[in-house]
Order: sequence, then structure tokens, then C-alpha cells
Amino acid sequence: MRFLTFSDIHGDFTAVKKLLATDVDLYVSVGDISRGDRDSFIEFMRLCGQKRVFAVPGNNDRPEWIPNYMNLHGEKKTFMGVTFGGLGGSPRTPFNTIFEWEEDYAYEVLEKIGYVDVLVSHAPPSGTVLSLTYSGKEAGSEAVRWYIEEYVPSVAVVGHIHERGGKTEKLGGTTVINPGKSGAIIEISPGEEPRILWL
Repeated sequence: MRFLTFSDIHGDFTAVKKLLATDVDLYVSVGDISRGDRDSFIEFMRLCGQKRVFAVPGNNDRPEWIPNYMNLHGEKKTFMGVTFGGLGGSPRTPFNTIFEWEEDYAYEVLEKIGYVDVLVSHAPPSGTVLSLTYSGKEAGSEAVRWYIEEYVPSVAVVGHIHERGGKTEKLGGTTVINPGKSGAIIEISPGEEPRILWL
């Protein structure tokens, strides 16, 4: 199964059109779809049309903007035999954005999900290359790291830290990837290492 994943679009609909023109089985947004307003999210939904899309909200999106059939936040969905589950939002930021939380909330959401093949989390796991800002500040989630170490999904797709887009890291048995705005295609098959094709 091949899915195309991307993060932190922030209302760049030219990028969205290009991504959605790529032929894959599924599209997965890792949050911050909008510019912090519902209108830009509605435009994203219009562009998706009839395509099969899963998404989590970013810290600049509201969870209720995402329709149930698409929303992975706190949910588990299976597509072509692959299970996906997600966590939207982010740990507290200096910017007081729309959807921020304390770690206790993230632990609760992730524990409810249980094992999935693909974790979709706007927040990256703490203590990794993917969780560091340009200045070296830690901006990841302890709960997301705990989940990956505890449940060992095949793939964890993350976002939030724009400057880490296009990077990947191995955390135990899990391939963790920040696809960034440019996106990546991930091929996943039971019992095999996931393959990443950068766009």
C-alpha cells in the first residue's frame, strides 16, 4: 500500500494541488493544514474532493474542523489492511496557538488508540533530531516518544517543526519521518521495512 503524506501546509493550496495530483492509494495530512482559520480548511476539503484522505489537526487547526471519516485524532482507522491512528495538536508553544495541550492529555489519547501500524502525530517524539528547532530548543512530545517505544509502530509520521521537514530517524524499530510541505510517499507491507520516496 502506498500513501502520500505531508505536513504544515498552512494554506498553501498550490502545494496541496500538486500533492493531490500524485497517484497513490491514500493521502495523509499531519496537521497545520490551515492558516488558523476555518475558511482555509474548507478550501483544503474542497480540493480533496472524493480522494481518500486521513488527517490530524495541527496546533493551528481545530479538531472539530475535520470530518469524522477523515479524522485520525484519538481514532484508529484501517485502510487496505494497514491501521492508522493519530494525535493532533502540540505541546505548549510560546505562540499560544489554537490546539495545544499538556503531556497528560497526549498520553491519554495515545493509550486509548493502542497499537497501530502507522502513527500520525503532529508533534514529533522528544529527544530526536525531528524535535529540535533551528536554535536547538526541544519542542517534541514525551508522550509521543513513549508511545513509539511502547507500541513500536512500523512508521510514525510527524510534523510541527518546519525546519525538520524532509528528515527521517529510526527510533527503536520505528521509522519516524517528517515529510514537510513537499511530502513523501511511503510504501508499507506487512513484515517489510517501509520504503520512502521523497517528493
